[in-house]
Amino acid sequence: MSMEGRYYTAADYHDHFNPNAYLNTYYSDPEGHPDDAGILPFIMEQLHKLFYKEGVSGDRLIDIGSGPCVYSFVSACNNFKEIIASDYIEVNRKATRQWLNKEPGCFNWKPIIERVCSLEGHSNIEEREKKMREAIKDVIHCDVHQSNPIAGSPYKDPFDCVLTLCCLESVSTTKESYIQALQNVTSLLKSGGTFFQFVQPFRSYTVGDKKFAGVLFDQRFLEDAPLQANLTDMTFAIKRNTGDRASTLDFEFGMTIVAKKI
Repeated sequence: MSMEGRYYTAADYHDHFNPNAYLNTYYSDPEGHPDDAGILPFIMEQLHKLFYKEGVSGDRLIDIGSGPCVYSFVSACNNFKEIIASDYIEVNRKATRQWLNKEPGCFNWKPIIERVCSLEGHSNIEEREKKMREAIKDVIHCDVHQSNPIAGSPYKDPFDCVLTLCCLESVSTTKESYIQALQNVTSLLKSGGTFFQFVQPFRSYTVGDKKFAGVLFDQRFLEDAPLQANLTDMTFAIKRNTGDRASTLDFEFGMTIVAKKI
């Protein structure tokens, strides 16, 4: 448990989530946290495959539930004219804006960016950072439990690509609420558009001195869920945790889902 002797839940993110502690714990090293079993490099490789190797592109991309992170845009920024980051809580959006504005004390994403650049066979880190900052046009509020997760934003037209990483499983306590959230998120995607999700069901994970509880959705459920969200042509990639249960991040597998909107 956390030092306060309790587990925190999705309802506590607004008041108790510390983005600096989260970033320093899980993203300081491009290899990820030792308890993460290679998940961070796995995600970066899958995004590299989607955007660099397979060339998925378009005019507009949105990432739902970005948290305080920008790593999902390192590969995507060359392929989209307009990228929108989003998150439910303001402290996460603030952390992203601090990086975009090069504010003192902002998180250093260079090691992660360098890792992605190396996958592409070059080391133009500063150029890639510049491209990312140019492509990310806005950082907005989102709520996946609303029928329109970005209601109130100026963005009304559907997107060419929707990303969501480590989000839906973090804020859904039942299979029914997960399916509804997935349907809400995919409603932002245009017909024929590309959906990319990384989902990592977890028992718990630690941020600073607080431990957040999760739900262990099973693999079969997660593979079938897109069928209920007007998605087709699904492909899956699995990264299993073959180590012992860890105290910082307790999970069994992570999975990417790539699909097209019907």
